[in-house]
Amino acid sequence: MTDSTWFGEYAPRRGGPPPAQLASVFETELTDIARTRFPRAFEPLVVPTASYRELMWATERLLQLQRKAVEHLAPTSEGRIAALKADVADLPRMTDDEPYEIGHSGDICRADVVVDKGGPKFVEFNVSGGVGAMLEYEIESRIWQGVRRDAGQPEFLAPSLYNLIARLIERTCRSLRRDPSVLLIGALADPAKTTRYFETQITFLKQHGVSAQFQDLATLPDVIASSSGFADVVGLIQLSEREANSCGWDLSALSAATDAGLFALPSQTARLVDSKKVLALLSEGLEWMSADDAAVVDRYVPWSRIVGERRVRWNGTERDLVPLLLEEQSSFVLKGSAGYSSQEVFFGLTTPEQEWADLVHAAAESEYYIAQELVTAVRHPMQVLVDQEGTTESVLANPRISPFCVGGVATGCSMRFHPSGRIGPVTRPYGAYPGVLVGEAEAGSGAGNRI
Repeated sequence: MTDSTWFGEYAPRRGGPPPAQLASVFETELTDIARTRFPRAFEPLVVPTASYRELMWATERLLQLQRKAVEHLAPTSEGRIAALKADVADLPRMTDDEPYEIGHSGDICRADVVVDKGGPKFVEFNVSGGVGAMLEYEIESRIWQGVRRDAGQPEFLAPSLYNLIARLIERTCRSLRRDPSVLLIGALADPAKTTRYFETQITFLKQHGVSAQFQDLATLPDVIASSSGFADVVGLIQLSEREANSCGWDLSALSAATDAGLFALPSQTARLVDSKKVLALLSEGLEWMSADDAAVVDRYVPWSRIVGERRVRWNGTERDLVPLLLEEQSSFVLKGSAGYSSQEVFFGLTTPEQEWADLVHAAAESEYYIAQELVTAVRHPMQVLVDQEGTTESVLANPRISPFCVGGVATGCSMRFHPSGRIGPVTRPYGAYPGVLVGEAEAGSGAGNRI
């Protein structure tokens, strides 16, 4: 399916540095940071200013609703965990400080969005201090903005993500009456993370006035043993507790640091906001939602429900959910509520019928999965930088776009795509090509041809 309405008319990038030169820049800047450097987009995905601003607005609005939904589940963290049937092993930092838990539950997030013929549809939210593609987006957007400046053209709408992260840290430190500084806590045991990955973030934060240091999870116990405590230390948690548990990393030191006073961003409740069940609850409708809330969800969220033995309303009719999923298999996707990196994601269109039936019955029994109506992406032309030698080709892509939101403000957007447009996960482990989405330069700013 192709459509130019939301993406605007395509104009291929022309001029600027030759492909081999840009390939060398990407190789240099992204080595030890990106999972893979090539193939990748040979141009930013440029959308009309109105489309860009709509995407940012919708990201902010839906994240507000996600946070409110979690807050209204129960008056305490314990009650919210029970309501979502979340695994407490994935929540080692949870505290009984409700203002902190709720207030910092959405500090940093990345939404995943598919654009269909009706516009953007938000298929999930990833809420964490280390959501994927943050640093890669920042580096790549800086590269393309530099190309624009060198050509004497106005910059795209692609604000610095790390400027907003620095402002979030500043506000937090000000509330603690201390100088702006942060401890980046991550895991070098993660093969996707390197020393350079964290050092580059430290450099970017310092450029925006925030002092930063890195602390590896593996050596955190030594720091705790040799320090007088973590009182008023602000820590940006750049790992997924669920991933840590699945990899066998010891999280006890993270809990100990929290007990010793570490002020962690985001709060552990972010893992509840992150749950795909929350998006499903919003899709089904909650008592406190206003007519405007419901209209926003209906416009931007595909039909989603927690899988169980119950009645639902789909396409204007009342149906039993399990038979619906079996009879309309090709229309749905099953997603584990706490899965990451496209794990626990099954597309009805590409899953064998008996396997799908087994998955649906198991999902109904566990009530861990959600069912989400399949969103078919609009195809869009993209130029691809195939390799380090500068080979290029043109493809018809199926973009999965990922706007970021920091401290309640949406800014910047990563992107990835498959050249085949096949149905299935659009992620780096599944061979997706990375890139960035930007907004056209503001009208009246002297914007010229795209570079």
